[in-house]
Amino acid sequence: MTPLHRIEERLRSLSFRQAFGLVAVANLILIGLAFALPADGGERGPAILSVLGNFHILALHIPAAVLLIVPMFEFFERHEQATSTVRRLSVFSAAGTWGAVLCGIFHAHFNGFEGDAVQLHLWGGIAASIFAGIASLLLSQGFLLRLVGQVVAIGVMSFAAHVGGELQHGDGFPFKPNKSVLTQRDVPPTPVVDNGQKRDDYAQVIAPILEAHCVECHGAKKVKGKLRMDSLEALKKGGSEGSAFVPGDLKKSLMHVRVTLDPSDEEFMPTEGNALTKDQVQAFALFIEGKPIPDDVAKAAIAATKAPKQAPKK
Repeated sequence: MTPLHRIEERLRSLSFRQAFGLVAVANLILIGLAFALPADGGERGPAILSVLGNFHILALHIPAAVLLIVPMFEFFERHEQATSTVRRLSVFSAAGTWGAVLCGIFHAHFNGFEGDAVQLHLWGGIAASIFAGIASLLLSQGFLLRLVGQVVAIGVMSFAAHVGGELQHGDGFPFKPNKSVLTQRDVPPTPVVDNGQKRDDYAQVIAPILEAHCVECHGAKKVKGKLRMDSLEALKKGGSEGSAFVPGDLKKSLMHVRVTLDPSDEEFMPTEGNALTKDQVQAFALFIEGKPIPDDVAKAAIAATKAPKQAPKK
């Protein structure tokens, strides 16, 4: 008898109460860990848990895919009792979802994530694990009840996956097209930077650059390294590694230091081929030094915020 058969036989020997207890305890562990290891934006060790957290994105795809195909077997086979294939896939998806959520808790806590969307994704993932477990409990029930349980589990998992997708790829994912196919009317108008009046360099030049390049990972929905960059006050407050904006000091202002590093440096920002142009970097420097940003630099810097993101170099 193979190990898989042994596991299957052991699980089938459990009473409904025992199986319910197993699912409940497993998910109570996740809930307890979510409170004990909060997503507070701090980056910390031990290294092994930090690395384990990195596997969250890899670990979630397989159980999610398996959960999606279980109803197909149910619908096309339509057996009153769950088949061996359905049992194995359902239990695997429940266990795999639990493992992916565990990695996600470690990822958020040890690798410096916080924010409203991070919390929503975290608790959505725990809910997905709970409902995947419930779907596996319903294996002893009739066809219709099993199918409903699996569909509900897919719905909850899809919600958590959608929030996670937006965290990784930006608002509107997967239905938002890339910038290169947006029409002009889809793009916010360029702020007026030369109207004969004194320009507010932060509001009209710096803030749009930050919104286009930085706020996705350092805003209210997702906060990496305890740093928010969606307001001037947040820039001055800084994050776990110091202030992003120190008036008059380029060397202490991380918003300038990070964008001027060599792109191969692991601390270079922003990541994923979204590097700032020389005009945007110059605008940052002039703003930090308290100098007015020339109109030509301001216009070029703002225009670059609407350009398509370049693919990262390999």
